[in-house]
Amino acid sequence: MRKFRISNPYESVAHLIPNNENHYKTNLHTHSTYSDANSTMTDIINTAYDLDFDILAMTEHGVHGKEWDKEPKIVPLFLFQNLWHGKRCHPTTEHYRALLDGTYKTAEGKRTKKRGIQCVPNCIEANMFVLVLNHVNGFFTDNKLEGIFGKENDYEGPIRTIEKSGGISHINHPTDWLRAKKDPDCAKVPENIAFFADLFRRYKSCVGMEVLNMYDIPNRSDRILWDELLQVLIPEGERTVWGFSNSDAHETTQLDTAFMDFILPEYSEKNLRFAMENGCFFSQARYAKNELGENFVGKGALPSVTELSVDDDADTITVRGINCKALEWISNGEIIQSETLEKDGEIVSTIRLADHCDKIGCYVRAQLKGDGGICLTQPFTCDDGNLERFKKTLPPPKKISKFFNTRLGVILDRKIINR
Repeated sequence: MRKFRISNPYESVAHLIPNNENHYKTNLHTHSTYSDANSTMTDIINTAYDLDFDILAMTEHGVHGKEWDKEPKIVPLFLFQNLWHGKRCHPTTEHYRALLDGTYKTAEGKRTKKRGIQCVPNCIEANMFVLVLNHVNGFFTDNKLEGIFGKENDYEGPIRTIEKSGGISHINHPTDWLRAKKDPDCAKVPENIAFFADLFRRYKSCVGMEVLNMYDIPNRSDRILWDELLQVLIPEGERTVWGFSNSDAHETTQLDTAFMDFILPEYSEKNLRFAMENGCFFSQARYAKNELGENFVGKGALPSVTELSVDDDADTITVRGINCKALEWISNGEIIQSETLEKDGEIVSTIRLADHCDKIGCYVRAQLKGDGGICLTQPFTCDDGNLERFKKTLPPPKKISKFFNTRLGVILDRKIINR
């Protein structure tokens, strides 16, 4: 019988999970008319406030984020907004302070939380003008990437620049870049897996990737790629990859599509960064095409984790969830255990790893489903002392020709990686 040492990403915050005040609804990928969006910065922030968000990062394309009462730099690329929308606006200092302390009253007045919404400054979406959408979000970084167009198919450049600045990053909607909308199986192509695995090996400051984004259409294979990368990287003993969920909102109606539930002792940039680096959050979304169905739209309360514990002696992980119809355990990209309810309610599910020895690889993760959508835990590494046997031999990462790093090359042929 296999005996496991379970690595629990929530170990430092597990005692906080039952407390509502330690859950922070968070979006770390948001746009406004200061880059290419349809809604103004003020409208985006006010709407997020009304939707009870606790933490919001404005990650404009190529625009370095500041405190919300300071005007972002106008990047010439986005001067078309003068004709398209005719205005840009950001909160005044008075407005900003009221947002922070929770005393602001919007016209809708829908906010139910007493605390305010927190601004995450010093962030950016890099590679602002690339046709193939190889985007990287940088956090706690400087303005070195502001106004930089970026290179087609180049993830490494911005990741390296962000790391040198002392910041951290995550890769945005990777299977959109792989063109999953036309080829859902792209996430299982060995060259594609090797490409991203190589980046994560070499840049520990790149803490993860988006696994849920907005309506989950062009990026529907992100969870598949995530599971493939976990199977490659965890047995090597180097690292895991955290799964982020963001709305990538370009207008106010998109804000509530995908976001995260961060578990923090209290809000501070230091605590947020620690949680991002260590996986102390759950990813939630209204849409998940592969898991919830092609036409599913989540409505109402989202499934959420209210209790989580790991028993190393018994080799068990227990998750309590609310607003659930199903709680499923996944390893190697396959469901290995499932608990279901006829109606939305509370589920308590314990997975005993010894009961699934023939199916468990190097990790398990849980997903909770309900009428409101989906909630994903981060992976729990399951080390039986012989993870090396799970190591995979992949082909070398696909090298992108210099020709296809040009916009002309992309226009002529967008099929960048053979599959």
